[in-house]
Amino acid sequence: MISRCCLSPSMKSIILQFEEIEEKDNVKVIAYKKTLYSLYKKYKMKKCASYLLRGLQFLTGLGVTTLTTYNNPYFKDNVTKLNIVVWYISLSNNLVNIALEKIQSYNISDEKLKIKLLVGEGHKYLDNYKDYSLYNSDDNTNKLLYFEKCYKEIVEQTPYKYLIYQSRRPSHVTYDTKKKKLDIARAWEGSDEKEDNVFVEQI
Repeated sequence: MISRCCLSPSMKSIILQFEEIEEKDNVKVIAYKKTLYSLYKKYKMKKCASYLLRGLQFLTGLGVTTLTTYNNPYFKDNVTKLNIVVWYISLSNNLVNIALEKIQSYNISDEKLKIKLLVGEGHKYLDNYKDYSLYNSDDNTNKLLYFEKCYKEIVEQTPYKYLIYQSRRPSHVTYDTKKKKLDIARAWEGSDEKEDNVFVEQI
């Protein structure tokens, strides 16, 4: 069972909704929830680590600046001790900078957007939004196959690439559904209305 500790309201909501549907024990639904939770947990850990390291960076920088100020009243009487302390603080500051640089290689903003897109895709599945409405109520197997293709596409691509090509949804898994999609596209030809497949949730 997925731990709900420290989850945002939207994350708790989407997971609870998937646990209430008939297909909650389906391997594809379980895989989606695990993928979503794993990405969210990694994102939160990296975000907290980034804030912590920035705080340490500020404190160590302030410490070095304060202790090397020559009008410090304790500087003349404790030169040796202060030099040792400054050396350790400087070393700590360098280590913090290295760790922060490593954290920044993980694009927190991109991962946050990816999680939002995954939550949005989950809502589209649950609400039979757009392409999901093409599947009959007794065709949950193929609907889940299509859902799996959609959310894996979000996971495997960068959010930028996904949003640029978001109108090119994965192909449907049955001929009848593909035909319905084609018929709808033909019906809208020449219309000023544009299909909007982006569904982004706050997290």
